[in-house]
Amino acid sequence: MTLARAGLERGLALVHSDVGAFSRAMLPEHALRQYQLPAARAIAESVDKGLARELAVAFSRQSGKDEMLAQLCAFLLSRYRFQGGNVVVGLPALRPQGIIARDRLVERLQMPLTRHQTRLREGTIVEVGRASVRFLSASRNANSRGNTADLLLVANEAQDIEPDVWDAVFAPMAASGNATTVFLGTVWSGTTLLARQMHLLSELERSDGVQRVFRVPWREVATELPVYGNYVRRQIGLLGEQHPFIKTGGAGRRGWFVPSRASRVGAGDISTVGPAGWVQRCLCAGD
Repeated sequence: MTLARAGLERGLALVHSDVGAFSRAMLPEHALRQYQLPAARAIAESVDKGLARELAVAFSRQSGKDEMLAQLCAFLLSRYRFQGGNVVVGLPALRPQGIIARDRLVERLQMPLTRHQTRLREGTIVEVGRASVRFLSASRNANSRGNTADLLLVANEAQDIEPDVWDAVFAPMAASGNATTVFLGTVWSGTTLLARQMHLLSELERSDGVQRVFRVPWREVATELPVYGNYVRRQIGLLGEQHPFIKTGGAGRRGWFVPSRASRVGAGDISTVGPAGWVQRCLCAGD
């Protein structure tokens, strides 16, 4: 093996050892921000070590959740392109949400390392070598049964996926491959799949100390992206912090996820005030 070849292989091993290193080296113009990395690294670790953890990630609105998912999928496709493996991403609808997510992933895969191995199959499957990401509709009328995920199963925009549909159609997809499962979204109602999983996983966190719920409130985003903070502050100034648009996203609108509020919910809150009250406390408790 030549020195140049050995150096290349060491470099590839390095970027494939950490999703943050991969993002900085392969996608420098879109490098993940610090607030995106803890969740991305936890997911990648669970996949790499075969831990089959369930994780929940709640980002404030328009703060980079989908970018994190696209780069995580690109990382897994690149890392597992020789070994093989499947990722399944369920979304409330294939059009437009699934197509937008697919296109973002394909764009991120145009880096030199993967662009010549990237293929689009059947309109919703992105392949790199032997690894693939399949985008599926999680609507009640979709025919998504029969798919399997052996690396990662994702519920994206989980607040808009009906829990019974997920439980019956998607959850079994992770069984045969013992895949990691991730619930991504924005908190806005206590009756959603995302709220349910955040509560259940918070209980597991308290029992074993392993972080499974990752929350990114707007103030945390604003420390790295000041223009984002300026926009949210203007909205708070116009509407007030108690407006549904700011705190919960009532009537189907997503809120901005006020910082430090969800993390202070006690273990018994959901049983005493119900799911809706639990999330209301998450978002409305004092700073």
